[in-house]
Amino acid sequence: MHHQSLRVLALLFVALIVLQSLLGGALFLVVAGWNPHDIVHYYTQKSLHGALEVLAPHVLFVSIALMGSLHFLGFIKTIGDKQKQFFIHGLFGLFGLDQSAPLMIMAGFESFVWVKIVAFVAFEIVLAWLLIIIFKKSVDEFF
Repeated sequence: MHHQSLRVLALLFVALIVLQSLLGGALFLVVAGWNPHDIVHYYTQKSLHGALEVLAPHVLFVSIALMGSLHFLGFIKTIGDKQKQFFIHGLFGLFGLDQSAPLMIMAGFESFVWVKIVAFVAFEIVLAWLLIIIFKKSVDEFF
């Protein structure tokens, strides 16, 4: 495949992930809010079946999105291996915390609401940082 085509695909991939993140964040605000009490209430009202219905597609989609993003990162020569390891471990770790915290809240550990909030925000920030790196490198080489 031609290098210019790969750059265009990278840009399109970044655009799709950004759109998904914005929509996911907006949906979370609409259904659960940002008030810790409201988030606890939202999750304690869910059944385990309902939580798993949300968890399953999130794990599938985000894992695919991370694998795609991190593969693009693998082709970038502007950052070192240590920085790449930070993104790999950080994103998967934050995603794991973000997705497991609601189960802990549902189990009665309401203090995990802070894990949920911090992991969600940190995941989005680190993912945005990664996408900026990919986007910048793609634009620099494309133009």
